[in-house]
Amino acid sequence: MARHPVPLKFALKCQSMKRIITILIMSAVFIQPLIAGKLPAEEFKLVKQSENIFLYERWIAAGNNEKVREIKAVFLVRASRGNLISLLKDPVKGREWNVNAKEYRVLPLPEENRWISYIQYDIPWPFDNQDCCLAFQSTDSEVSFQSTHHSAFPEKEGIMRLSGTKGKWVLENMHSGNVKVTYFITTDRSRKIPRWVSDPIVHNNLIKTMSKFKSLAEQ
Repeated sequence: MARHPVPLKFALKCQSMKRIITILIMSAVFIQPLIAGKLPAEEFKLVKQSENIFLYERWIAAGNNEKVREIKAVFLVRASRGNLISLLKDPVKGREWNVNAKEYRVLPLPEENRWISYIQYDIPWPFDNQDCCLAFQSTDSEVSFQSTHHSAFPEKEGIMRLSGTKGKWVLENMHSGNVKVTYFITTDRSRKIPRWVSDPIVHNNLIKTMSKFKSLAEQ
């Protein structure tokens, strides 16, 4: 029986389908290891509670087999979101609610919703004295921040500059008239100090800081 010639249009269509199938197979081969290698982040665990302030913590992968600490604080405050943002930008009150803050300076930027804060901490042993320079950006419901550099706040001899810090304040209006504050911050932990020493200090200081912030906001 004689074979009928395959129409050119049909042959080209078959070749095109083969290419598509090949691409899909190759994509699956390369994408699968990426998906398999992406470990899910740990769940937040409650590590401390005081005066209706809840402190959670988890460790997340940061590359090179390293992990960084992410802390979440949650509490209600009877104040407007605008007042809370104003409190973050107040250099005088900033020293009051930041535990162990020796200096708290705020540099306004041309955009009203952006500013830079400099904080120097006088921290008791076993920690070194530290400072940080943070760039802030605010919206109606969130204030984000991250480490930055600015000539107005050069590094000082004998004071360790914290870098790689980032986080945010999430401000949600509640039906009760309160604002729910959810504070996130990610920091590296000091390798010089074991966790059994550093963790209680970090947790206690942050609880005290959030408690003072809440108290000042409600005045």
